[in-house]
Amino acid sequence: MVRSNSTVTMLAVLSALVLTLAACVDHGHIYSHYRSVGGEGWQREDTVGIVLGPVRQGGQYAEEFGLRTNSHYPFMQLAMIVEQEARPSGFRRTDTLCARLTDDEGYVKGEGISHYQYRFPLSSVLLADGDTLSLRIRHNMMRSPLAGVTDVGFTIIQE
Repeated sequence: MVRSNSTVTMLAVLSALVLTLAACVDHGHIYSHYRSVGGEGWQREDTVGIVLGPVRQGGQYAEEFGLRTNSHYPFMQLAMIVEQEARPSGFRRTDTLCARLTDDEGYVKGEGISHYQYRFPLSSVLLADGDTLSLRIRHNMMRSPLAGVTDVGFTIIQE
């Protein structure tokens, strides 16, 4: 009987370990990173660069643009330009993103209290084996420097 209980206990521990390891699987995320835009405000001519690569496996990838702001950001939305280029496949695309940050009543749509985080899906992209994806991100607002934007980010997930 004692041997049977230890076997059951060992199986329970192994099952818990397998379930824990299965929960840690990355589920396609190959890259997620934020870059600071600087504390002095984001100048219109300042471009945030992000380089990802080379990808190990070609295929279709979902992309997501990330944004972090603080309470000094004065507008309800933010216009962004996201330029992408993949080498050596030669893929190029420019997206103009109008990120709505508040609802019609002015309530923040992001997550957080005094610092807010937003995520906006971009179109998916087809990358080839070994592609290096370069992004250039800049704001397209009239005010420069633009106060209140602290970080921009990019996440890519294999579909």
